[in-house]
Amino acid sequence: MDIPEFATALVTRIEAERPSVAVRNESAFEQDHIVRPAWDLSRSNPNIRVFSHPANRRVKCKPTCDAAVLHFEHRVEGCPVCWARSKARSVVDTFGIRNNFDLAAVDASNGSLAVEVKWLTLSATKGPNSEFQRFIGQCTLAAAGNEAVIGVLGLRGRRNRQFDAHEGELTKKLGAIGVHLVVLRAGG
Repeated sequence: MDIPEFATALVTRIEAERPSVAVRNESAFEQDHIVRPAWDLSRSNPNIRVFSHPANRRVKCKPTCDAAVLHFEHRVEGCPVCWARSKARSVVDTFGIRNNFDLAAVDASNGSLAVEVKWLTLSATKGPNSEFQRFIGQCTLAAAGNEAVIGVLGLRGRRNRQFDAHEGELTKKLGAIGVHLVVLRAGG
């Protein structure tokens, strides 16, 4: 499996997710609905290495990250060393600013995937405009430096305005620059 195939399979798994309205923060959303499916898919396809934020974890791959490449069972999800080393391939530097993404993956031929995640709460009259714009910007930057990009937008709540009507057009426009948009709406 290469990165484009992994990205397609990961999109399918993510789209099958249905987050709960009880999810209160982006970190929990990311861990449950993006990192877990990516790690599980990597377990089935060990030639794909997945890198996720350590979130204060200190456990590292055994005996080393380089040795763990050959044996999935020695890899550690959220290994701080792997996460730091993934930056050499998965970040995009622009105007002196380092742009990191929420999850990264590479294949044996150095193809790369970046996943950007945003968990937004909508109200009937107000949307999270600045956070949404940041999400779109990060997805665009990711497309500048990675073979495949998945933007996962988690939404809790509803808005009176026509977000649903605009979703198809946004999906098409982001797709034109290499970003696959996945929108997950929280449900019961």
